[in-house]
Amino acid sequence: MQSCAAASLAAAAACAAAPRSRVAASASGGDEEEKMAAGKASETEEDFPTLTAPERERLAGMDSSLFGFQRLHEDGARTRPLLMKAVRCYDSLILKAEGKVEPEVFCQLGHFNLLLEDYPKALSAYQRYYSLQSDYWKNAAFLYGLGMVYFHYNAFQWAIKAFQEVLYIDPGFARAKEIHLRLGLMFKVNTDYESSLKHFQLA
Repeated sequence: MQSCAAASLAAAAACAAAPRSRVAASASGGDEEEKMAAGKASETEEDFPTLTAPERERLAGMDSSLFGFQRLHEDGARTRPLLMKAVRCYDSLILKAEGKVEPEVFCQLGHFNLLLEDYPKALSAYQRYYSLQSDYWKNAAFLYGLGMVYFHYNAFQWAIKAFQEVLYIDPGFARAKEIHLRLGLMFKVNTDYESSLKHFQLA
């Protein structure tokens, strides 16, 4: 199973480097420019937030499989602000690069937005990853996250497809039992009672 985290976090680590280097360059031009640069320092930091090494380490282990567990975690009060900061950082990176970033950046952005329960942004990021990554079907965490978004919107046909692909490529996926439960519910709604019973039993 592939992970989006490593490549995307490596890119995000440098998301504030360019603006800071521009500020430093302008500051070397003279006292007046240096004062202007100093005055914009806080604005630059706000527009292009920086992820520290410990923050990147915490984020590296976060993907869609943690959905529903974050709010129960003992340090959940600190996790949400971190996820929001990561989203701002990734959005800034994508904006500066005019969208020309590694597909994994969109995948991880989708995970973070899903964990924040921002379903429209999660869907948008996942769809960008889907369109850019030719072997997206090898990424179980992506497929699970996409399935969760479709499930939220009651797009059961697409949620079923995504969840079944997760079970196909990674039968031992950490949230496999929950997938079976959700599949059972969706098949029941679709009046496919035989399939529904099968998945309920597997759950």
